Amino acid sequence: MKTHRLYICMALLALTVFIAGCATPSFIKEKPAPAVPADVAEQQALPPDEKIEPPAPLDPFRILPGPSVDHNAIGCVLPLSGRFADTGNKAMDAFLLSANIYNPQFSSPWKIIAVDSGESVDTTRAAIERLATREKVMAIIAVVGATDAPGAALEAQRLEVPLILITPREGVAGENEYVFQHFLTPSQQAKALARYALDAQNVAIFSILYPDDDYGREMTVLFQDELRKAGGRIDQAVSYNRSQTDFTEQINKITNNRITQSKIDAAKRTAQSKKNPEADVEEKRTIPVPFEALFIPDSHFRVQMIASQLAFYDVTGIKLLGTSLWHSPDLLKNDTGYLEGAVFADSFSVNSFLRETNDFIDIYYTEYSREPGNVEALAYDTMEMVLNILEGQRIQTRKEFVEALLAVDRYPGVTGLISFAGSRTAQKTPFILQVRRGKIEQVR
Repeated sequence: MKTHRLYICMALLALTVFIAGCATPSFIKEKPAPAVPADVAEQQALPPDEKIEPPAPLDPFRILPGPSVDHNAIGCVLPLSGRFADTGNKAMDAFLLSANIYNPQFSSPWKIIAVDSGESVDTTRAAIERLATREKVMAIIAVVGATDAPGAALEAQRLEVPLILITPREGVAGENEYVFQHFLTPSQQAKALARYALDAQNVAIFSILYPDDDYGREMTVLFQDELRKAGGRIDQAVSYNRSQTDFTEQINKITNNRITQSKIDAAKRTAQSKKNPEADVEEKRTIPVPFEALFIPDSHFRVQMIASQLAFYDVTGIKLLGTSLWHSPDLLKNDTGYLEGAVFADSFSVNSFLRETNDFIDIYYTEYSREPGNVEALAYDTMEMVLNILEGQRIQTRKEFVEALLAVDRYPGVTGLISFAGSRTAQKTPFILQVRRGKIEQVR
């Protein structure tokens, strides 16, 4: 009996030693090597012509290569606190909805790990490093501003972790093998607007009113380039200060100083109507201008001011064109008849006629009791693409994931068709939206 127990104890001891020998820790603290006695060191010394450089000292706290990445883990870097917390939390809602995390009737296999990026590029880079090294995620989706995007891209490339940026920064993916961008870029908007105005609205001559800031200047250059390629012509491009509210000077420039006389005529008509209310007053006449369409790359708030002042100075009958910054429920607040027919581009609309978009709006509203916006739609599409790749293909490494994402072609998302097809910037066809009868509707 004692012999039997002795055999059992010896077997357990052997098993313990075997397991300890096979274990591979992902984080270890290495002890420094013991010092070599001086006399031994002299015996071991090499001749002068055979001496070699000593090895670099070991970092006592270094992360050693661990097991393969977690196939089902996706990292999310987004602002969950600070000034942009509302945007970050809405994007997070879309991520979780896509992964079916809160569906009681579905056991989701996905592990969504979110890290707050705060309000600086340093916290953004730290979040990427944590997800890549400690959490060992397969890929990271990051919602970042244009300023922080380049730093995030560099960190992902350094760590060789796939990063999909939801950011408006043009060209942020660059030549970085592991960095992708999913966003309707300024150049894509400029191209879509120029083509639509020329082909669908039969406009050939354009003028531009733009804010004198980075965005305004960038959009003006891009729009001019696209018009030249497509055969359109720019009459004038006039800038204004972001702080101003009176655009009389700029409107006078683009109309070749014709609004001065228009204002005098309007004053005469007003005086006549006050003197004799029953008299027939001549209706306001649209003053002739040397262009057919006016491009305004600015916010919905400033566009309202400019459009109302154009109407005041009888500059009507022209096409108004804008960018995704126009897309806001506040665009059509108060009296906005002067915006009727205005056109702008964006990647999402709750009034879209696409089936995928309408289905998404329904499930999002059911879950959160509110309509989704542009950032939620982009976040949902990005997560859907990632999960679709991981579900449909036997992806084992981050390198394989990069190759699979590059092969995405015409993916039917809620923001339209999405393709990478060899490019690291998503190729998207913008929604062309138009103000019709006081509503924003998709026309293409």
